Amino acid sequence: MDRFKVNTDNIDDYQIRIIGTGDRKTAEGRDDAGKDGGKKPGGQRGWLWLALLAIIAIVAVAVCYIVFHKKKEQEKPVAVQKVTTAKTTEKPYVAIEDTMVADISLHRFTPVNGKPKLVVGVMKEIPEEYVLGAMAADFGEDRGKERIAGAFVLKGEMINYSKSKYGFCAILKDSVILGNALSTEYFERSIEEQGYFFRQYPLVKDGEAVENPTAKSRSLRRSLCKMRDGTLCIIETDMAVYIEDFSKALCQYGVQDAISLVGTGAAVRWATDKDGHRYISGADEFDYPNVVNYIVWE
Repeated sequence: MDRFKVNTDNIDDYQIRIIGTGDRKTAEGRDDAGKDGGKKPGGQRGWLWLALLAIIAIVAVAVCYIVFHKKKEQEKPVAVQKVTTAKTTEKPYVAIEDTMVADISLHRFTPVNGKPKLVVGVMKEIPEEYVLGAMAADFGEDRGKERIAGAFVLKGEMINYSKSKYGFCAILKDSVILGNALSTEYFERSIEEQGYFFRQYPLVKDGEAVENPTAKSRSLRRSLCKMRDGTLCIIETDMAVYIEDFSKALCQYGVQDAISLVGTGAAVRWATDKDGHRYISGADEFDYPNVVNYIVWE
C-alpha cells in the first residue's frame, strides 16, 4: 500500500507549497478551505435574508397598488341599467325568417314593438299602421246566419259564445295568452278588462304536440305561436302538410305553445318589414262575409 502514498516532502519545479493557517487557495485560485468550496455559512444566510426582504417588498408594493386602484374604481360613478315597461318610440315592424324543419318549410313573422288586438269585418284596404295581421278564428254559416266559430270577445264585447275548439288566445292589454282548455278564466277576464278572446285548434302545449283527430287532410298551415323565450310570432307553411306533422315541426323549432289560425290558400296574411316593404299572402279578401276577423299588430 506504500506505493499509493503521496510524498509531501519533495515537490516538482512546477508545484508550490502553501504555508500558513489562513484561507488556502490552489494555484488555479480555487478556495479549498471547507468541504463546500470555501463558501462561508454566514454568506449563505445573508443572501437568504436579502431574497426574503426582496419578496416582502414586492408583495407590499403589489398590495398597495391593488388597494389604490380599487379605491379609485369605487370613486368612479357606477352606470345603472334601467329597466322600463314604457313603450319604445321605435316604429313597429316585422322580423321575417325562413327555415326548414323536418322537410317542412316554415316562415316566421315576429312583430317588433307592435300592439296586438282583434279586428272584425272586411277591410277594403289594409291600414298602414297594421304591420302584421292574419285571419284568426274560423267562421261559417250557423242557423242561416254567418257567425264566428267559437267564443269571441271584441274589446270587452262578447260576439259569440261556444266551446267548439279547445285552443284559445286571450289579449289583455299588451299581454297575449295562449292555452288549451275547454273552460278558462281568460274568457271572463277579456270581457271584464276590455280585452279580446277567440278560439282555434290547439297545436302545441308546453312544448309538446297536441293531437287533433278532426283534421285528417293535408293543407297549408298557419299558427299563432309563443316561443320558449316568450316571443310571440306567426309561423306558416307554403306547402300542404298534415296538422300532426306541422305541430311536431313547431316543437322541433322551439315553440312552447301554439294554436292554429285560418291557413288555407285564400286566407290573407300580411307583414311589413323594417324597411317598410309589405308582404301579402292569400287571395282577394273582399269576397269574405263581414264576420271575417283578424289578429293584428299596430
